[in-house]
Amino acid sequence: MKRFLVAAGALVLAMSGAAHAASAVNLDAEPRTLIVTEGGSKTELSLAAGETVEFCSSGCFVTLPNGDREALTGGETVEISGGVARIK
Repeated sequence: MKRFLVAAGALVLAMSGAAHAASAVNLDAEPRTLIVTEGGSKTELSLAAGETVEFCSSGCFVTLPNGDREALTGGETVEISGGVARIK
């Protein structure tokens, strides 16, 4: 019984972590790119005009279009408008 409760608790924690991913929305009429560094791996996240994507489920750094670098823990929204990114 104890093993079942531990396994069930681990499953709930794993599922709740996935639900707290950060998201990025591009409100501009042209594509924008964010640089995401997660777990030592750097990737480019391209967002088409009007596109919304989820990323960064376990914490990451994101380089915004203006070159600023911000730490995200998940759950934040990066909103790009007029070429400027704001974290909400």
